[in-house]
Amino acid sequence: MKLEEFLSKAYTCYHAAEKGAQLLQKAGFTDIDALPNGKNAAGYYRTVGGSLFAMRCAGERLHMVLAHTDSPSLRIRYMPNRAPQNGVAFYPDVEKYGGGLLRSYLDRKMKIAGRAIVKKNGQFAGKTVCSDFCVVIPSVAVHLGGGTEELTLSRDLRPFAGNCVDLFAALGVADAVDADLFCVPAEEPFYAGENNEYLCAPRIDNLASVYAALRAIIDCRNTATCLSACFNNEETGSETREGAQSRLLRAFVADVFAAEKRNDSVDDALANAFALSCDGAHALHPMRKEKYADGAPVLGEGVVIKRNDRYATDALTCAVVREIFSRADLPTQVYFHHADLRCGSTIGLMASRVFGCAVCDLGVGQLAMHSAVETVARNDAENLVTGLTAFFGSEINAKGDKIIVK
Repeated sequence: MKLEEFLSKAYTCYHAAEKGAQLLQKAGFTDIDALPNGKNAAGYYRTVGGSLFAMRCAGERLHMVLAHTDSPSLRIRYMPNRAPQNGVAFYPDVEKYGGGLLRSYLDRKMKIAGRAIVKKNGQFAGKTVCSDFCVVIPSVAVHLGGGTEELTLSRDLRPFAGNCVDLFAALGVADAVDADLFCVPAEEPFYAGENNEYLCAPRIDNLASVYAALRAIIDCRNTATCLSACFNNEETGSETREGAQSRLLRAFVADVFAAEKRNDSVDDALANAFALSCDGAHALHPMRKEKYADGAPVLGEGVVIKRNDRYATDALTCAVVREIFSRADLPTQVYFHHADLRCGSTIGLMASRVFGCAVCDLGVGQLAMHSAVETVARNDAENLVTGLTAFFGSEINAKGDKIIVK
């Protein structure tokens, strides 16, 4: 599966975890919860809702890549007792999930996707769903003031779903008892530029990182133990059972160590790990240079290392990552947010705080972050895969104030 297909089909975090697990299965990874048949597996993985973890065991050192599977969208406020009546057009209520550029959703090809909860023999389980039809959120015509009014979620962002009598039935899960559903962009990825140098697609933030993290752990030749952790709910603060502030990662590592009969301390392994927090980075918009600090990253000039008090990167981890990428003959850039603007953050600081490990924040530079369609340089996305693969294949000893790279 190539990146373009992953971006196209992973409509929600649940689809991303499912598609990612399929990649791992094809590469010989075994579900840790399907043991005892997994002892001779190429690696282990686990899915929990919209989160996905993968691990390959080797030496005592632990290298981690952290990413997130969710992207900004519109969450559908589906209420079973408020299903539309026959013959009445369905315009479901929505609420904002994450910090999306709302106006970019207007007049766009969209789908309804997520997971439905199905009850069978007293067991409740999730099933990924996606409408085989499209929905649209029409804008107000310019003659009626469209483009001048501030958008509101309850009035202007409700998708037109047609005469949908039963949404669950329309999604092929008539027996569902509840659901986590989203209205998501359904634009197919496409290339732009004379030489197809730009990749444009929904959910580049942060599925480009998820894909790279999975591709790297599959392709690497590792002497250390490697872990790719792709969490749900980063866009809403990570304070959930599937988020980066949960105990899921530690529990997964503990279960893998037990399966491998390793006596290592899980807490020590995490504390002495070197982690890359992999998420989208801002690249210079040539028509809005005033929004950027001097020396802002440029599309196509390399993976971006992110430095700010909202990121976990420090001079030590930055220097190590630049060394690793340099040895792989890959360029890097450094991003500092404009000093007069508030900077966003990701899960790197959480890993630093929860585990105490060394962390560097990095990612692919992009334009139109959180839009229905985002833009990156094609070679930057490819270099991220190569760079993370090199990282997993490196010998790094991170402990205290010194980090040794062999």
